[in-house]
Formats: sequence, structure tokens, C-alpha cells
Amino acid sequence: MISVPRAMLVVATSLVATASAQAEIVGSVSNFAWIRNGVALDERNALCSALLPEYYRAITPEIGGYAAFSVDLSENSLSIMSDVSGIPQLTLGGTQTIRVILPVDVVIESFTLVGVSSVAGFTQEDLQFEGRTLLVRMNGNTFASGGGAITMAFNYVPAPGAMALLLAAAGIGRRQRRAS
Repeated sequence: MISVPRAMLVVATSLVATASAQAEIVGSVSNFAWIRNGVALDERNALCSALLPEYYRAITPEIGGYAAFSVDLSENSLSIMSDVSGIPQLTLGGTQTIRVILPVDVVIESFTLVGVSSVAGFTQEDLQFEGRTLLVRMNGNTFASGGGAITMAFNYVPAPGAMALLLAAAGIGRRQRRAS
């Protein structure tokens, strides 16, 4: 008796479970807000996309010029892109924070700063993470004219349903081997 179809079913089930565990963020809803001095100036929910940034905010600085910030959330990273023009640089005053509330089913273990370009002063200490909420302190950092980027990486625990499916697939494989 050949058990290849059963073995293939176990492998296929494992692949689906693994894909489900890794595809938690794209297609889920997250909340994004720009907070200044404790007041949310702009807040919206966004469906996380693999192709487009989820959040965009443009401002006219008091010193003139133009500044825009976009936030792109992917499966294992978060990037903030800045675009400053008409002035040599921009240092945000007051207390300014980008708040990201991640999807309900995603449990993040930690955020790590991976890279910073054309943003002076930004460090790991500008990231505060608790539960599903990430606060990115923007004030006190200097954004250069042109484009800048802040990139963070994170790891997350797969949703309980995906883990149960993985364990069930492993259990089916063991039972099939014992029966042979």
C-alpha cells in the first residue's frame, strides 16, 4: 500500500499552516495616528497592503517648505519615509509621535531599529513598544531635505489557530507512520 497521497496531504497542510502563520499582518487592519502634545491630529484605520504604504501625513512646517511622512507596515518590518523640501532640514518641535496599533491577532515579541538614513538623532530609544502598540518619537530628530528613512524589524508569534493547525499536521504525520 502506497501512502504518498497522505504524506502529500500532511505536507500541504503544513505549508498552508506555515503560510497562515506568516501572513498575519498583510490583509489585516491596523490603526495609525499622528499625535502632537498628547492630541491625535490625524488617526485612521488602514488595511495593511503588500504594495502600498498604510499611512501618509503631509505638513507645512512653521519655517516654510513642505514635509511628508509615510508609514509602510509589512510582514516583518515597519518603515517610515520622510520627504522634506523647500528647507534644508526639519526638526520637529513639541512632543510628536507616530502611533501604530497592530492587528488583534498579531503578538509582537520586539521591535528593533535596523537602519536610519538622512534622519539625524533617531535611535532605538525613540521606539516604545507595549502590547500591540508601537510609539515612534519623531520630535528632536532632524529630517534632511530630500528623502529619509527609518526602518524597524520585528518578530511575532503566530496566531493560536495557525499554531494549532501546525501541531495537528505534525500529529497526523506521526499517526500515519505508526500505522505503516
